[in-house]
Amino acid sequence: MGDYRDLIYSDEWRAWEDPEIPEYFNPTSILLDKHLGTAKASAIALIVDDDRYSYESFLAHVCRAANGLQLLKLGHGSRLLLFGTDSLEFLAIWFGAIRAGIVPVVISDAYKAPNLLYFLRDSSSQTLFIDAEQTEKLAEIVDDIPWTLDHVIVRGADPAAAPESGDRHILTYTELVEGLPGTFAPVPLHKNDVTYMFYSGGTTGAAKGITHLAHDFFLVPERHGSFLDYRPDDVVHATSKKYFTHGIWPAVLIPFYLGATSVISRLPPTAENVVAVVERARPTKLITVPTIIKTLLLFAEQERVPDFSSLEVVTSASEKMPPEVFEQFHKLFGLEVLDSIGSSEITYEWIANRPSDFRRGSLGRPVFGFEAKLMDSDGNEVTAAGMDGEAWIKSTTACFFYWCKLDKTKETFVGEWARTGDTLQFDEDGYFWFSGRSDDVFKVKGMWVSPIEVEAAITEHEAVMEAAVVSFEDSDGLTQAKAFIVLNPGVEISDDLVSALKDGVRRIGGYKVPAEMDFVAALPRTTLMKIDRRTLREMEAENRGRG
Repeated sequence: MGDYRDLIYSDEWRAWEDPEIPEYFNPTSILLDKHLGTAKASAIALIVDDDRYSYESFLAHVCRAANGLQLLKLGHGSRLLLFGTDSLEFLAIWFGAIRAGIVPVVISDAYKAPNLLYFLRDSSSQTLFIDAEQTEKLAEIVDDIPWTLDHVIVRGADPAAAPESGDRHILTYTELVEGLPGTFAPVPLHKNDVTYMFYSGGTTGAAKGITHLAHDFFLVPERHGSFLDYRPDDVVHATSKKYFTHGIWPAVLIPFYLGATSVISRLPPTAENVVAVVERARPTKLITVPTIIKTLLLFAEQERVPDFSSLEVVTSASEKMPPEVFEQFHKLFGLEVLDSIGSSEITYEWIANRPSDFRRGSLGRPVFGFEAKLMDSDGNEVTAAGMDGEAWIKSTTACFFYWCKLDKTKETFVGEWARTGDTLQFDEDGYFWFSGRSDDVFKVKGMWVSPIEVEAAITEHEAVMEAAVVSFEDSDGLTQAKAFIVLNPGVEISDDLVSALKDGVRRIGGYKVPAEMDFVAALPRTTLMKIDRRTLREMEAENRGRG
């Protein structure tokens, strides 16, 4: 075999050139203002459940939010923490902050009060945007809120029922924007200004503030729009909320850049709600995660087969799916689920399948503009197919630095490369396959066990909906594997079932067979909706400690 890079990079990847980026611009101008004066000005930019907004009307909402923030006298580059779910107001203030030169920082509203306090302290945010439904969490920490927080903006609250927040200035979103003009001159940002922030899921320690630069707003839509065949007439819905990179980039920012339509919903992404959104808004692209794919298949089995005839592309990410899920989805809807892998640190997906080039079950190949290499445990680059290595990614869109975390920054970002913690391998045709997370693997009898591999063997059984495998230390001090298993509705636990599941794992290696299997109603998940193996490990250690 020749140079492995000839396998993993397509001719189109090699021919790709990033766009020229002006030194100063405001991202909202290239997402919204550029459509004014064209036919797109009156076209639908955003659908929020039953409400629709044209590019022109959504921009007016953004400008009113920017005017309101300016009246609060927020400093250029100050942080605004958003703690809420998808809504017109959430997006308007996110865009409005950027238009006014303020940095929006997004976190999941699934976090609890102590987490909210951590994020307020870590980001030193001057302003908090919070849904009224979440204000009880703010009340829990009112005596500990850092001095840096000056303003609290509450969406959906009655002004007379504003939450207790110490001496801070509290106002409702309605009060913030009421009577303000729908125009606002965008503040020029340097292409290398920190412009927006996410937070990591915090599965390997404290959540880390991920800083991103203005140039992303040119680079990501150009790269992914071309790679994933986005069109101006697309209607795009992501089941992930817009505080995730996997929600806001593919289903809001890329569509806006191209003049397409974004569909969001305030409702949680249950199968019933996702089906309702698809059948009502008729999206052409659905961006989702394996958990949702599985619940949609269950909905089709137990309720009815939904009308997904508008869909042309379905993409998934965040976790490995068993082969039968791809097959069932294709059989039901005639659609391939295009798997991929990405991260907030590097800005959306960096390896993906695409409509014109995919291999079912694989992660695909590098996205335009993203360079990939695998590094083994000895620090050597993997150059042969079928060998595991940690994925290192080079991209201009990588995180500038972790906010206030110098050591973690130096540990993750090595020169031009970002270490992902994801263990992958590529096959002889250059497609990448997921092996697991480097912090999840463990040794049994001196040999490495990847939870992903064992979970895949277990979920091949028709009785199993999903599974998670972690390590534990037995009474002799030896490391063993334990599986937590969620069965499909109506399936009963039996000795025969346990034996069949163990036999399925035994085919990939006897030492990989879980010493214990627990059948549970549901698996814990991170705020990013990934299986939370860290919590399972902690729960297991605590339970055994009590024993």
